[in-house]
Amino acid sequence: MNHDEVTWNVMGQVFCSFKVKTHDDKVRFCRNPYNVTGLCQKGVCPLANSQYATIIEHEDELYLYVKTAERAHLPRRMWEKIKLSTSFPEALEQIDENLQWWDKKLVNKVKARLLRLKQYLMRKRKMLMEPEVKYVSVNKRQEHKLLRREVKAEAAARIELEIEKELLDRLKKGVYDSVINANKDAFERMLDEEEDTTELDALADLEDEEDDLDEFTMDEEDDEEEDDYDEEEELGAPKRKKSRLVIEREVEYDSKAKKTQRDELDW
Repeated sequence: MNHDEVTWNVMGQVFCSFKVKTHDDKVRFCRNPYNVTGLCQKGVCPLANSQYATIIEHEDELYLYVKTAERAHLPRRMWEKIKLSTSFPEALEQIDENLQWWDKKLVNKVKARLLRLKQYLMRKRKMLMEPEVKYVSVNKRQEHKLLRREVKAEAAARIELEIEKELLDRLKKGVYDSVINANKDAFERMLDEEEDTTELDALADLEDEEDDLDEFTMDEEDDEEEDDYDEEEELGAPKRKKSRLVIEREVEYDSKAKKTQRDELDW
């Protein structure tokens, strides 16, 4: 036969391995997993009460654990395990049904624990649905070292480009013809690019000059011919045939192709 008062006087007042004291010793906590409130008090102590009930969470499922004095002689079967429904109203009905004749204060504490555990499971599911954030330690010394290496590599790349450009300019001028063998592919590629640009510029200038010259010369010759023709008609001189002067000239539009342009002028 259990003596609840004797048990509480020994464990509650003298020593208990589950009891945790605070700094001011005003509030004492209980680490027993079957404690319904987590406080070290006589009415909620799972060891000093022969008739006791609590809610336990196991693998996201809630169970009602009921302890009765009739099973005290069998510690292995002392707690009766009842699985509660996932619906909160149905779980409350199960508690009322199984703890129908029990103390109402203890029943209310069991229902309050059920509510807290339900809220805990909801927050747990919500956190599992959120993306996982992993915190990784960063070695600042190593990071600064890598940044310095990047800066040096970038500066070295710029220097190499400048050196290559300077060497190609010197090869173009013929500084190293008698000293080293140059990379002919790179040198010829650079020369082709420069020739293309110079030929395009020269071609554009030549076309502009020809257009201006043709307009100027043709206009003057036409005016002179008209004046001569008018004077001859006034003096009564016989008409004469106009002679034509054919001028052929070659215009270089490309380094490989030549085009012959024929200009016919009245003489």
